[in-house]
Amino acid sequence: MTFCLMVDKRALGFLNFLMVRDQRIIKDKLKILQDNPYPGPDGDKENLHTNKKRKSYRLHVARSFTVIYNIDPDNNLVYITHIMSIEKAHRRYGRI
Repeated sequence: MTFCLMVDKRALGFLNFLMVRDQRIIKDKLKILQDNPYPGPDGDKENLHTNKKRKSYRLHVARSFTVIYNIDPDNNLVYITHIMSIEKAHRRYGRI
């Protein structure tokens, strides 16, 4: 089953602001989410434990960036809500 990726405008803006090399690395890593967005052995994906109704997941990219996303299994969609530096993601989710 293949999932369609949908990217939030702010996440896309952040991605487009990066150097071409970083854009390519992130885009290559996002292809993993098309085949299997759920945590498992194929990639650094993890369930984020938040208080919201909708489950959120994160994907670390090259020890530099974090992608936050939600999955809509009924429509085979992955919503990428945030792309940010790994430091900002850790501050945001209270791990530092």
